[in-house]
Formats: sequence, structure tokens, C-alpha cells
Amino acid sequence: MAANLRKYKFEASSSTKPSAASVKSLSDPAPSAPAPASQATKAPKASSSIMDPETIKADILASLRQDFSAIIKGEMREALRDNFESLKTQIEDVKTEIKNNTAALRAEVDQVKANVRSVEDHMSTMSDEMIQAQGQVSDLQAEVKRLKEKCEDMEGRMRRGNIRVSGVSEAQGSSTPEAVSSLLKEVFRLDREVRVERSHRIGPVRNAGDRPRVIIARLNSEGDAEDILRRARSGGGQLRYRGSPIAVFPDYTTNVVQARAAFTEVRRMLRDKPGVRYGILFPARLRVTHNNVEKEFVDATKAMDYVKKIILFPREDGEQRLN
Repeated sequence: MAANLRKYKFEASSSTKPSAASVKSLSDPAPSAPAPASQATKAPKASSSIMDPETIKADILASLRQDFSAIIKGEMREALRDNFESLKTQIEDVKTEIKNNTAALRAEVDQVKANVRSVEDHMSTMSDEMIQAQGQVSDLQAEVKRLKEKCEDMEGRMRRGNIRVSGVSEAQGSSTPEAVSSLLKEVFRLDREVRVERSHRIGPVRNAGDRPRVIIARLNSEGDAEDILRRARSGGGQLRYRGSPIAVFPDYTTNVVQARAAFTEVRRMLRDKPGVRYGILFPARLRVTHNNVEKEFVDATKAMDYVKKIILFPREDGEQRLN
């Protein structure tokens, strides 16, 4: 822009100052040769274009635009360079942070994988131990069952010499061994004294007027106990002692009593049925004889089905269907 202004200054000063030749020509009245037509037309045209304000204004604006454009471009270039450097630095920082985080995550993932492998190893070991323990538990369950059955059998054998007597009024000395021996001799009309080792009532003391407690007695021999129980079953009628009804029955274990009680309903249904004989065998087996066919049951449900379908409501194909 400064160069353009100097150009316009130089051209304006040269156009206003007359040259020596022009002064001389003005003082010399002699006519000069006519100038060529081309020169006559060029001089005024050049002078008008140089001194045209619009042209000067346009050149100045163009120069200003170029200068401003150069300045703006330079400033923008510097600003972009600074921003680019800052952005580059930030990107590098982010890359470094991501790299560090990735390394940390990779380390954590490796640790998790190691933990998972350790857990899998422990689970495999525990699974093997569980399988082994299950086998041991099964063996122990079988052993416990065998021991329970053995204890049940031993307890049952120990109770073979015992009898139970119910319905005897509770009075002073009514449950002593001597009193029980006298009771058995009187009720069953024995010609000898039955030796009773020990006897007592079972259960808590009851109030006056309540049903008397059961007497459990240990006889001197199993033979005496079997004889008394056989007489009680074959008596045919209700036993009475001093005017009161009594009952004499075996001293079974709790499990045997419960198992035998499961057949109570079946036995009730078979009672007084013609042509039917039944009985409970030790420890808890129901034997039923019908039309010369003998059946034994340890399951009360199966016994009930047999009695209903064959004895109570017989059908022609019932026997074949059950068999």
C-alpha cells in the first residue's frame, strides 16, 4: 500500500511541474510541427487515468484488502499453529493416559483370569471331594440304617419277656411285682405263681377319674411271657380283674407299635368276615387267609387294596388283576 501511495505521489508531482522544453515552446512563437495523432490522443488519456480518484480509491482498497488479508491469514496461521500444538499436546496426553489405563486394565484382567483359574481348580477339587463325600454319606446312611435295624431288633428281643397290662385301677401298691403276679394268676386261673422281676406304670401321673396308666412288667422268663400272651389272645372274651375290664398285650417298641397300628383299619374291616382269617406277625406283617389263599403284607395301603378288591368287593378277574 505504501508503494502505491509513493507511486501516486511521484506521478502527481511530475505532471504538475513543466519541463524546460515546454517552457521554451511556450516562449517560442514559431509554430511547431503537428504531433502525431496517436501521441495527441495518448497524453490526455494517461493523465486522466493517473489522476482518476476512483482508480486511486480502487487501488487503495485493493491494497488494503491484500494487507488485511495477509495480516488476518498470518494471525490465523499463528492461532491455528498454537491451537494445533495445544491440541497435539492434549492428544499425546490422552494417548499416554489411555496407554497407562490399558496397561492397568490388562493387569487387572490378567489377575481376574488367574483368580478364575484358581476358582475353577478349587471347584474341580471340591467337586471331586463332594462326589467322594456323597459316596461316604451313602455308605454312612446304609450303615446307620443297618445299625437302627439292629438296635430295633435287639430292643425287640430284650422286650420279649415284657408284657403290658392296661385297665388296672391305680391304687397303692397296684403295680408292684407281687401285685402283678397275683393279678396274672387270678385272671388266667394259673396253678402257680408267675415270677415278676420288676414292674411299673408308664407315663405321667394322672388325675383322679382319668383312665389308669398302663403297667409294664418284666417276667422271669420269655416262656412265661409267651404263655400269658397266648392265653390272652385265645381267651375268646374280654379279660376282667376285680370287676374291671383289662387287656394284656406285648411290649413292642415305638416303631413296631406304629407299624402295627397302620393295619388297624384293615383289621377292623376284616372282623367277623366269614371265611377270612387274619393276624399280625412280628414285627409288623399282616397275614390274611381267604379261600385257602394266604397273603402277607408289610404295606397297609396294599393290604387295604387287596381287602377291598378281593374280599369286600370281589370280581371274577380280581385275583388275576392283582397278581
